[in-house]
Amino acid sequence: MPTKLERSETGLSDQLVEKLGLDIAAGKITEGTVLTSTHLESAFGVSRTVVREALQILHNLGLTRARTKLGTVVLNRREWNLLDSQVIHWCQIAGDANALMSDFSEVRYMYEMRAARLAARKRGTSDLTKLNASLKIMRDAFFEEGPESQKLHVAHLEFHNIILQATQNEFMARLSVLFTPMLRLRFEIVNAEIKIDGTFLVRHKTLVDAITEGDEDAAENAMGILLDISHKEDLQTLRKDR
Repeated sequence: MPTKLERSETGLSDQLVEKLGLDIAAGKITEGTVLTSTHLESAFGVSRTVVREALQILHNLGLTRARTKLGTVVLNRREWNLLDSQVIHWCQIAGDANALMSDFSEVRYMYEMRAARLAARKRGTSDLTKLNASLKIMRDAFFEEGPESQKLHVAHLEFHNIILQATQNEFMARLSVLFTPMLRLRFEIVNAEIKIDGTFLVRHKTLVDAITEGDEDAAENAMGILLDISHKEDLQTLRKDR
């Protein structure tokens, strides 16, 4: 029997979204299940307006779809927006983070190596300034606060996003918005298990140097090395969690 929702700092519609989203991600509410407003109102003690708002959010995230004369139907996982931070959060709690991380590790090869090559060819002066500034923050944070520094990991994420921007390709640049939630999850999981050392900074400096020199092959190779090491770290972390 669902627990009745109570008013708090988190609105009732947000509470209902969180409850339903978690249950769908965990498989407690399965594909094809019909969610009716009448049932949800009664089960959670909320108004029709709250239910309507919650279902609209789930619809926008790809978890459900409204069917005429039937109600709201839970969709197959293939329809979910797995790049949305809220959906990733639900999958993480449901225990699916490792599967997502494994798939994402493969996807990174497809776009980041090409991005490094394009950045070496098309980067501007401002891109190089940003890359070097980000690298400096990473270096300073590493030596001042250690490998677990939050500042270091924020700068690391920004470093990879700057490379996408440096491609001067609008579609490539938009990938930073799409994949940032997954990169955050990856950093959170892997960095809790594996401590980086100073070679981490050296490898990123090699990539910056290649992009600065406009050496496309060297930039692609440098990114490939970073991704190879990242992939090995991912696999090491996944094995520990089995």
